[in-house]
Amino acid sequence: MHTHSAVAHSASTLSAPAGKRFLPLSAVAACKTFREAVRLAWEHRERPNMTQRSLAEECGLYAPHVSSYLHPEPLDGKNRPRLDLPADCIDAFEEAVGNHAIRQYLNHLGRLTIMEEVIAQRAA
Repeated sequence: MHTHSAVAHSASTLSAPAGKRFLPLSAVAACKTFREAVRLAWEHRERPNMTQRSLAEECGLYAPHVSSYLHPEPLDGKNRPRLDLPADCIDAFEEAVGNHAIRQYLNHLGRLTIMEEVIAQRAA
């Protein structure tokens, strides 16, 4: 069967929808804390011009808390712990930044691969 050249050209120039990306395992494995994984996800956001304010708006987060989630130091100037991204916000955060860095970190922390999780769930 012969495909018309215009059809072949348009099919080859269309790209698949972007979807969330997986980051290199070496980058995820270098994270020593959940905070570092959140920062890794932010640093590799799909839209580099996204601000913390726009992230907060997209995720339904309180903007001043976002700066706390993304601060490199876990303690503030008064030696109080900074806020961590709440677990129930991971989906929205990853959707906004366009990568799976946080979930990859959590899987790595549990020493499980996604495939091992799927196999274990099917066996249960």
